[in-house]
Amino acid sequence: MNGYESSSSALAWLLWLAPLLTVVVAVIGAYVGVRTLQFRTKVDSAGQWWARVQNAIDHCLADNTREQNLGTTMLDHLQAQGEMPEGLDETQQREWQRINKMRWSVQPEDLLMIHGIVKDLALSQSKRLSSMGIRLNPEVRPEYDTLLRQAQLVLKIDAKLGREGDPEILKLLTAG
Repeated sequence: MNGYESSSSALAWLLWLAPLLTVVVAVIGAYVGVRTLQFRTKVDSAGQWWARVQNAIDHCLADNTREQNLGTTMLDHLQAQGEMPEGLDETQQREWQRINKMRWSVQPEDLLMIHGIVKDLALSQSKRLSSMGIRLNPEVRPEYDTLLRQAQLVLKIDAKLGREGDPEILKLLTAG
């Protein structure tokens, strides 16, 4: 028996397996490609969310009351991204969950960041109005509407995080 017989049978075996291995490698490559695309879509969505949050914060920091209200409304909308809409029946809820299972959603750390920013804005707005001797009255001053929106957003985020309402914000709302 020479060495060629064993190598030729191994070569025949390898030639027989080659098409099967090609299919296996192609399936694994397709799976990795799809998962990479899903991950990339999720990362892009998060990046777009952060850009929108930055834009909303810029509006909140504007001198114009309308711009501040717009920024607060934008943050209120953005903090709810990824949540199931209310009023869906069971079939719609299952379909929404199926479609959104791989999508990015707002994380508790993100909510805490928005909470801190909006709380600081509301408290600084309150101090500024108080220092000018302006009583917090929604019927007289449009600035109070901004302050009220910001305070309500802080309390909404507190509730979403399972925390009690922020005492400084509650005090601010009851002082008005």
